Amino acid sequence: MQVLSFGDEKNKAIVLDDFHAHPETLVQFAAQSEFAPWPMLAERKGYPGVRTSAPEALGLEVLDRLAPVLRSEFGIGSVETLKLQQETLNLMTVPEPELGPLQRAPHFDTSAPNLFAILLYLCDDSHGGTGFYRHRSTGYESITPDRVELYLDRCFIEFNKYRRPMKYCNESDDLFTKVGFVPAKYNRLVIYRGCVLHSANILGGHSISTSVTRGRLTANIFVSHE
Repeated sequence: MQVLSFGDEKNKAIVLDDFHAHPETLVQFAAQSEFAPWPMLAERKGYPGVRTSAPEALGLEVLDRLAPVLRSEFGIGSVETLKLQQETLNLMTVPEPELGPLQRAPHFDTSAPNLFAILLYLCDDSHGGTGFYRHRSTGYESITPDRVELYLDRCFIEFNKYRRPMKYCNESDDLFTKVGFVPAKYNRLVIYRGCVLHSANILGGHSISTSVTRGRLTANIFVSHE
């Protein structure tokens, strides 16, 4: 297990390699599943691709194994309850010329600091990885409830003033500084808070595919504590 921290805020990312005992079964499950567009895809917002439900037992298996890690590394008390919020298998499918403005920038999953994103790569390192960012004008690397209004207002102004390149976010640019990166690797699991600014980093068009064996297939699980 690797415990990484990024940027001025020292936000954590936990990396566990060779996580699943039989990752090929997840790929096989995906190959037999019917994928559907993510909500808001038609409006060119949100995840730029398609999803299907993960195998029924995957979320509980992951949560059971990761509960001690989440509690120790993120200071979650023993009296607090960990709860599954979402578990899907995903493929990026939107070509760069069709991306909306928000899909070309780093994003946060939620402003709630008690939600964790758990990403399991079911593709290899040719598909890039996950980048973490600082918003230059605010200095924010995570978007918490007290920051969200200012951040969104600032982004609205900046995205209208500065036309972002028609491509997936990768390296630093005029509005965002890249402060961290976790490379993709088959059967690598990554944990980070959903409020941290992040983006899928891809290396080429081969990652944009509906093929579960050739595309950027991931399992995405969200866990909260309360």
